[in-house]
Amino acid sequence: MKKLSDMSRDELCSLLQKLVAEKLFDAREHLLVLLCEPPSAENEAELVAGFREFYCEYTQLALWLEGYDEDPLYGLEPHAPLTKKLARYRNYILATRKTTLDERMFKRMGLPLKDMPVLNTNGTEPCLQEVRIAELPAAEFRTLLRSLVIQELFVVRERLVALLKQQPSCQQLDLAFREFFVAYELLELALEGYHYDPDEGLEVRPEFLAELDQSVAEVEAGTAELISLEAVAEEFGVTLQCTR
Repeated sequence: MKKLSDMSRDELCSLLQKLVAEKLFDAREHLLVLLCEPPSAENEAELVAGFREFYCEYTQLALWLEGYDEDPLYGLEPHAPLTKKLARYRNYILATRKTTLDERMFKRMGLPLKDMPVLNTNGTEPCLQEVRIAELPAAEFRTLLRSLVIQELFVVRERLVALLKQQPSCQQLDLAFREFFVAYELLELALEGYHYDPDEGLEVRPEFLAELDQSVAEVEAGTAELISLEAVAEEFGVTLQCTR
């Protein structure tokens, strides 16, 4: 992602319009509806499916925002009310967070912390003990969902939608993105202590398994049409670097 200072007003506006249109916000509305329904076996199954949708859309939003590596407070007027609020949130995030960016990226793929490669150079166990969402009792699962759907991100998104309907200045858009990003980090932090694999419990279609077996057989027989790493890098415009 380009630095905010390098973006034009139109670029910032376009970025924010895409962010507020992310399907995560529709998934959150769906969960709100389900949480208002009386508990039942059917409702519990719908909540499980609804959370899977919510989590998958959260990971998509994360892909958008992982490229932002600036300090969201950099360059802001330190005594402005918004700066003070963001500073409180940011200090809380940094003081509470127990994972690195790489670890959070692996977690979003459904990999438990204990199974991640090279977690600690000293070989110790990770300090964060994860709770498996799939094993939560129904009441605790609902409590978790209620805590997620009222996160600051959803309040910030509504204000941002209203702002984009006006003629906001470049400075207003810049501040809006910073606020959105910090609110996203709060949602990320709320999920940090949990392990969730969105593919867990899903059935694999027989035809897909047959295709997978066929592909493996072709590779083992040396008849598969493989694409080199260099060709993939060239297609996506990536420069390979030797790590030896």
